[in-house]
Amino acid sequence: KSMKIADLATQAALAAAPDAGIRVRDLVWIRARTLAGTGTAEFGFWNDIGTVPIDVRRGDSGNVEARPFVGDGSLISVGPISYSSELTVQSVSVGLSQLHPDVQDMARGHDLRQAEIEIFRVFFDPRTNAVIGPASSRLIGKVNKAQISTPKTGDEGGIDLTCVSHIREMTRTNPAKKSDETQKRRSGDRFRRYIGTVNVDLFWGQKSGKPGGNSGSGSGMFGAGRNK
Repeated sequence: KSMKIADLATQAALAAAPDAGIRVRDLVWIRARTLAGTGTAEFGFWNDIGTVPIDVRRGDSGNVEARPFVGDGSLISVGPISYSSELTVQSVSVGLSQLHPDVQDMARGHDLRQAEIEIFRVFFDPRTNAVIGPASSRLIGKVNKAQISTPKTGDEGGIDLTCVSHIREMTRTNPAKKSDETQKRRSGDRFRRYIGTVNVDLFWGQKSGKPGGNSGSGSGMFGAGRNK
């Protein structure tokens, strides 16, 4: 496992946590497509109360930006996430409340298939309730599965997201075929034009002649032992 580098304020707070204490909260940011497919919408949830702007440090660029996160029971749980230097695909579960109106809007009014998701962790000083440094990125990935549990009478139900890290993209195979149709899409590359043909004489140079004949200077034929 690898260590996640934190800012100096967060490092100091974590070092003092055994004596001073520290409060930890999870943040989830989801970018989902509209059902019409004409755009995307962004949703932020966290496991505390109120809607608050929180500075987050992006995992892709390292830039810090403020994002609004909605609480009040919207985010129920975030599964364990390990920091590993290995190129292994991580699968993380995220539990959301089906009763929260913002969660309802996201899950039923948008397409969550392959939606982008970011998970952060933020620390608070328990004495002042102040945020300690920007929230650190824990996972960047996509929603692999979204399951909506319809509640029975008296139950709350829930929305369970199964998310996978972006490392998964490195495990996908290339569906392209080794064919002329695929190759010529790359700036007209016709290297595989005759891949399905046999006994085709290819000439190069300024002139072309018949196989085995004398085509003059400055001409030649692709293929050894055929041009005399």
